[in-house]
Amino acid sequence: MTAPLITLTVRGEPAGQGNLKGTAGGKLRHANGRDLHDWRGRVRGAALDLLGAHEYAALGKSGVCALCSVPKTQHAELLGAVRLEAVVTVARPKTARSNWPITRSSSDWDHYGRAIGDALTGVTYLDDSQVVDGRCITTYPYVHELALGEPGAVIRLWAVT
Repeated sequence: MTAPLITLTVRGEPAGQGNLKGTAGGKLRHANGRDLHDWRGRVRGAALDLLGAHEYAALGKSGVCALCSVPKTQHAELLGAVRLEAVVTVARPKTARSNWPITRSSSDWDHYGRAIGDALTGVTYLDDSQVVDGRCITTYPYVHELALGEPGAVIRLWAVT
């Protein structure tokens, strides 16, 4: 396999996206809203820093970025199909008997993947619908070859040709 075009290392407790709770007013919200917002911000910030990029800034209805004059439809690093692989390292509970997080104490792998995919929208790619090949691996520190020694994630992206 070829080397990834983008490799991000994000440190901090990962948060999954997917568990919704109803409010008294009938609206749905993420059960872990604050943690999810913080995690997506760290992922997005790591991508912006690595790429030396900025968020799209609307300039009225012109469809171009107010900061760089790039059209919104071109305002991302990868414009075609994308392969995304994320190795998400979660803290190992003292009671864990397995090498893999297979209890309800951690989020499901697809919840982590959705949070990462949404966080990178508009920075590494225009929309997470461009991810045609996605893989998310959850692990404890040092178990997987790309696992970190602390909670966080290693995210790798390739252009699909």
